[in-house]
Amino acid sequence: MNKTETYEPEPATSEEDRVLPGGWYTLGAMLVVTLFAFVDRQLITLAAAPLAVSLHLSDTQLGLVQGLAFTVFTLVALYPLAWAADRFDRRYVLGVCVVLWSLGTAACGFAQNFTQLFTAAVAIAAGEAGLGPISMSIVPDLFKGKKRVLANGVNYFAGYVGIALALALGGAALGALDAMHHQLPSWLSRWESWRLAFFALALPAPLLLMLIAFARLRHSTTAVAIAPAASSTKALFEHLSSHRWAMAWMVSALVMYLVAFAGFLVWLPVVATRLFGTSPAQNGVSMGIATGIGMVGGVLISTIALRFLFARIGQRAPVRVAWLIMLFTTPVLFVLPFVGTSLQLYAGFGLMMLSGTAVGVLVSTILQNMAPAILRARFFAVYSIVATALPGFAPSLVGWLSDSIGGQKSLLYALTFFAVPTWIAATFMLRKSEGPYALLAEETVRSDAAYANQRT
Repeated sequence: MNKTETYEPEPATSEEDRVLPGGWYTLGAMLVVTLFAFVDRQLITLAAAPLAVSLHLSDTQLGLVQGLAFTVFTLVALYPLAWAADRFDRRYVLGVCVVLWSLGTAACGFAQNFTQLFTAAVAIAAGEAGLGPISMSIVPDLFKGKKRVLANGVNYFAGYVGIALALALGGAALGALDAMHHQLPSWLSRWESWRLAFFALALPAPLLLMLIAFARLRHSTTAVAIAPAASSTKALFEHLSSHRWAMAWMVSALVMYLVAFAGFLVWLPVVATRLFGTSPAQNGVSMGIATGIGMVGGVLISTIALRFLFARIGQRAPVRVAWLIMLFTTPVLFVLPFVGTSLQLYAGFGLMMLSGTAVGVLVSTILQNMAPAILRARFFAVYSIVATALPGFAPSLVGWLSDSIGGQKSLLYALTFFAVPTWIAATFMLRKSEGPYALLAEETVRSDAAYANQRT
């Protein structure tokens, strides 16, 4: 695509609003599988204290297990699993993922030292890495028209609810095992409670495999048979290169959005405690309420606005909604340094969550429209690698800037100084990407329709 091209409004490529047979079952099965994956990962965090004592782990070693093992090896496994999901029957790929992280979960319970625990955590991370690309690619296959927006919203919202449920279920499992430990048979009571919790969480694997077996995940096999050349890695990079301006503007915009947002999630509880003396419990409850209200409001605003605009401006709609929401939220960032109470700070956080959720729920739809079905899982993997690496540095940079500024409100000032330019940059880049993205999205819809016609 030439940089000097002009981007005229494209006619909306309409799809019938429908759900293919098995669509809701498949989405529900994916949400259940994802929930158990979340529980497995969160259990390492919840059991960190007794686990570290039993295995004589230092804080550095515990940090390596919870940080390096999951972050680095998730990124390493992302692309190979996405490649497999684009090439083969995704039931088999997802089944291998479930078996891999379940074995890793059980291995955590058997671990006797740091090396064994680290290796088990790597297995969990590698298995979980396949969930994102597979989930991203099946929604447009099974949900058409406005039903896809609804399915993406359900998927996004359920992801956040899943994290909360994972913490609750993991904590409940540990608590129950502690309470009944002395009543267990001798062959079980010789294991510590945290080990039994890992064993218990590995048990549902056969049930998850049964759920997957009946899910509608077989699209990739047929697609590869129709166009084997399109399934090569070369085809992905040709696609990225031929649409480089749309890719560059859109991916840069979404990364800037994530960078701006990342600092708030990590540092606002610390700000509340330092400035207003709030306790961790108060922060948890208040920010939980703010998050819940913001998420529900964000999903509703984004879904309604997208349904309204799509009929008028076609494929531009999700990008238009995203940058308008960010534009109207920008003043909140300038007001935050002047908050005078914890309630005002929590309210500001709620507004940021509303905006972040409203944009975040659109990201799946945007990314799905940027690559045809045969390349979609791998494109999402490439995006995930970029979008995970850079925002991960945001909290550290905010902390460094706060130390450099100094003073009681240094952290709040640092958050503002860091978030304002990146948020504005993201808004500007989204606005600039609207035209190139619309052309790319129209091409993707036509490509997917052609594959569907060939299959029938």
